[in-house]
Formats: sequence, C-alpha cells, structure tokens
Amino acid sequence: MNMKDLTKTDLFAGIDESGVKMLLPCLNARERHYEKNDIIALEDDRIRFIGLVLEGTVNMVKEDIWGNETLLSFISPGEVFGETFALQTNPSSYVTFIAGEDCQVLFMRADDMIHSCPDGCRCHGQLTKNIFNILGKKSVMLMEKIQVSSRSSLREKILSYLSILAEKQGKTVVESPLNRTRMADYLGVNRSAMTRELASMKKEGLIDFEKNTYTIYSDELEDVG
Repeated sequence: MNMKDLTKTDLFAGIDESGVKMLLPCLNARERHYEKNDIIALEDDRIRFIGLVLEGTVNMVKEDIWGNETLLSFISPGEVFGETFALQTNPSSYVTFIAGEDCQVLFMRADDMIHSCPDGCRCHGQLTKNIFNILGKKSVMLMEKIQVSSRSSLREKILSYLSILAEKQGKTVVESPLNRTRMADYLGVNRSAMTRELASMKKEGLIDFEKNTYTIYSDELEDVG
C-alpha cells in the first residue's frame, strides 16, 4: 500500500500524501509481515502500537478457560486494530490477534497518535479526529456482531451475516472475508452444522455459493442493493 492508498484509509482520511509522509516518522511507524496463523499479539500483552492492515486479514479472537476460541472480529486491508486497548491507561489486550492469512501490517505508536508531536505536525489534529471516528465505527461492528449472535436459529444467523455483507457491499452477490471455518467461529456455531445448513439453503433456493462468494435469493433481502 503506497502513500496514495494510505490517504484512502479511515485513519488518514482528509490528509494528503505529503501529510502522511510527514506523519509516519512522528508516529514511529514500522512495517511487519506475518504468515497465516502467526500470532501478532496475545491476550494480556501490553499494546502500545495501533496496527493498520496493508495486505491480508487479521482476526481478533477470544479464548475461554476451556480453550474454546471465538472469532470476535476480522480486520481487512485499510482497517486498524488494537486501538481500543492501546489508548487505555492500562494498555493490556483482552484478546489475541492472529494473521487470518499472510498479511502486512503498519504499526504506529498510540501515544504519538493522540498527542501532538514536538514538530507540530499540521495533520495531527485530523489524525486524532479520525481515530475517534474509527472508534465509533468499531462500536457499530460490535452491534453487528450482537445482531448476528442474538438470532435464535442457525439459518437466521447465516442470513443475518449475509444481510450485513449485502448492505455493506450494496449487492446480493457478496464476498465473505471469512472462510468456512472462520465464518462458523464468527457465527458461534459448529462448522459441520453450518455446512449442512448452507447446503439446505442452497437446495431450497435461498442462496447459492462458490467458495467465499454468496448469492442471496431470499425474499427478505431482495431489496438490498
């Protein structure tokens, strides 16, 4: 992701290429590469840097005391992670961040993002505003997660998830950023049961799918897009 691409992200919205170029050294920015399933940060780690995904995806997961893992969120290119924890007084992570696939991440020191640098970078005010905007959007994502998990049946959970994708992508042929295993984790259901339900829904003409591409035929979603 080049400087021009960075200006299109929510984090650097309203900041031109020269502004981004000026900010990165002030933020102690550093780029790192991770292979799929690499641990980026463990639960209870101290999070001092905010990560911006440049390529690939990052999964945010929570494990209970029995070792059961729940996928709380997935972070796509252009999105940030770790800000909720890095901006706290006690910056300890409540979750684990794992590379969902091979990914490239740009890390920036959180303290430097919310405090103006000694050089008085002209873009710092816009950057702080952008961070608060991102925190607001993350709250919406949490509500989406609650919307999906609160559905009573497996079919309703699947349709709710696909409906959210359709609304975001503005069409009824949608691309899921999650493979079947991660999708089941996100829905909080058994993968085999989900696969059977998807097959039933396809047979009934509600949806069609090919790998991570889903076509939605449900009357409930016909007005989407």
